[in-house]
Amino acid sequence: MSLGPFAVALAVGFLLLGLAYLVNSSRAPRRDPEVPPNLQPYLTDDDLENKRLNKTLVAALLSSAFLAVALPAYFATESGRQQEFVERFEAEALSIGEDIYNLPSADNPEGFGCIACHGPSGGGGSALFTDPRTGASVSWKAPSLNDIFFRYDEDEVRYWVVWGRAGTPMPAWGTEAGGPLNEQQLDFVLLYLESFQITQEEALAGVDSRVDRELSSLESAPEAIQTAIAQQEKEIVLIESATNRFGWATSLRRDLSLVLASGDEGFDTDRDGLSDDAELQVNRISELAFANVGSDATRFSAIERDRLILLLDVKLAFSTTDSVGEPVADAVAAANLLAELDAQLAALGPAAENQARLMESAEQTLVNLERAASEARYEIDFDQLADSGFGGDVAAAERAYGLFAASCARCHTAGFSAGWVATLEPGSGALAPSLREGRAVVQFPDKEEHYEFILGGSENGIGYGVNGIGRGWMPGFGTLLSEADLRLIVAFERSLD
Repeated sequence: MSLGPFAVALAVGFLLLGLAYLVNSSRAPRRDPEVPPNLQPYLTDDDLENKRLNKTLVAALLSSAFLAVALPAYFATESGRQQEFVERFEAEALSIGEDIYNLPSADNPEGFGCIACHGPSGGGGSALFTDPRTGASVSWKAPSLNDIFFRYDEDEVRYWVVWGRAGTPMPAWGTEAGGPLNEQQLDFVLLYLESFQITQEEALAGVDSRVDRELSSLESAPEAIQTAIAQQEKEIVLIESATNRFGWATSLRRDLSLVLASGDEGFDTDRDGLSDDAELQVNRISELAFANVGSDATRFSAIERDRLILLLDVKLAFSTTDSVGEPVADAVAAANLLAELDAQLAALGPAAENQARLMESAEQTLVNLERAASEARYEIDFDQLADSGFGGDVAAAERAYGLFAASCARCHTAGFSAGWVATLEPGSGALAPSLREGRAVVQFPDKEEHYEFILGGSENGIGYGVNGIGRGWMPGFGTLLSEADLRLIVAFERSLD
């Protein structure tokens, strides 16, 4: 398709205009280029060499001299300042770790109560716990923490703090396991644990006392179980009486409320706000409360008896005292009795409502405790043990058991931490595997390898024995026990048939 005449004329016109512009631009006069500042002439030497220059040079000299002295001085003290900061930071971190370890209070809202179970300075303690095997309320043995870094390295200690121990009172504390403590708080707790570690000499010096304590505890096991049985029988009596006691508490609470509502009506000899008749009625209600609401001596101590029985004197406005011996006004004492009845109602209400279910559970717990007493699965025939693993040496067999109980039973004996009501055969297995029926020998055909494992513990992902893979859960006891004691433990574990 060819272009039209108009399009050709338009193109030629634009071409001519462009040529005219180029010709005109080439004829325009050129301006002199501007000289850059760095190429322009500057001041002469006479202008420069004046007093101002001298002052500037003197100032530069003095500044250089100051820097020459100040920088080395700053450098010389910098390491000390850094060390001071580190020490101050560690002191603050220790303080925070201590706050977390201690019980919460108004002065210490950051506390999480580790001290309640593990004791002051990590010396060990106990925690109330319901044993899942027997259903009994037990005092769970919480281990010492003041020697934990002799048994575990820092990563292993952190693992147990973060994840806790399932099936025990030890909860998970790390946020990754659903607990309340973040990484920095865990660092502070571990730093505080390190601060109260005992020396190795102190740890070794305490071995004999721990062994003696375990042997003495074993001797008292039948008595401990019988005590638990007696306590459970009393608990059953309390559950049986819960409905009746709740009824009495309800009735007496109503009567006391009516008495106090009209307590200022009538003759008031001691002018204490309660009439003489009201005081006599309060006394009678309090006697009935103790007899029918809190008559069981196992549940109500002397202090609780004082809260329930009032002996108001119509001639004295202050005829009762509080727990520290301070006088209490009769009207206040009567109000306290009303509050105590409210507390009893709150405690007895659930027991009365769920009496059948609670009774069934309590009776089953009693059956379990009686079975534990009759079976006595924790018992050890030391004569037989001595013959089978210690060449007839009974003293060595007893010490070997004591060492095992003090160091190994918490993980390797079912129910051990829950006390004798739940303890099964030594080495029956719990968090750690069973050692009975020759399993220790199967795992470690070489006795020396068995010894080395107890000496150093396990490492995560590192094999041990026959097809064993470590997780870092087995602590090493080489820094806490002598070689002779470690070999006694080896002999004890290899004799558990």
